[in-house]
Amino acid sequence: MTLAINTVHRMDAIEGLRKIKDSSVDLMITDPPYNVASPHRRTFSRGKPVRTSEKFGHWDTLHPFDHELLMLQTLTHAYRVLKPGRSLYLFAALQQQGLLIGKAIERGFVYRNHLVIIKKNPLPQLNSNNWRNAFELCVYFTKGKAGQFNFLSQQECVNVFPYAIGKKQSTHPTEKPLAFIKRLVQVGSNKGDLVVDPFMGSGTTAVASANLGRKFIGFEREGDYIAMAEKRLREVA
Repeated sequence: MTLAINTVHRMDAIEGLRKIKDSSVDLMITDPPYNVASPHRRTFSRGKPVRTSEKFGHWDTLHPFDHELLMLQTLTHAYRVLKPGRSLYLFAALQQQGLLIGKAIERGFVYRNHLVIIKKNPLPQLNSNNWRNAFELCVYFTKGKAGQFNFLSQQECVNVFPYAIGKKQSTHPTEKPLAFIKRLVQVGSNKGDLVVDPFMGSGTTAVASANLGRKFIGFEREGDYIAMAEKRLREVA
């Protein structure tokens, strides 16, 4: 099967990655499930406290063994499909960082850096028994020695990115800031390059790629999220 370019395919991430040829991808950016949702944990959604399982959905409630397998398969295929010297930007929960970095290095990736999204208006701490969560982490890897990095400027290529929660373009519960993803696309690829996101969600990576003249392939299982992505892509100038 030949995958259509500039399309968000309704397909499981691993199933989709298996259809991509070896060393054919210029950049991968992805935000897989963190697997942190629980009927016993609570967070805020639209100003009201809700269970995290209700906010994020069934896709974020895998058995821990299944989630670990998903991440290991993702890393294995990411290394296979990326061209030498090209980059993987992987969002992950804090508690998963050690495992994922170690397994990525085992597969041949080189750890390059951490990028931090700082939430200027983080959600309240409901139980008042811990620190408020005000950041998200993205790990930057390369397939072997780095061979593609478009250094934009000293100001833009800083690994801390502040933003305000609430400025979203869809109702996806974990949408990442478009400006941040666009910066990753600018730095990690050139015009005409192929960008892949196996956990496409509401299409932020696709929108960033289309805006910047890159090709993209995405995979997403949830029909509602694909509809969000397609709507956003239709609005790209």
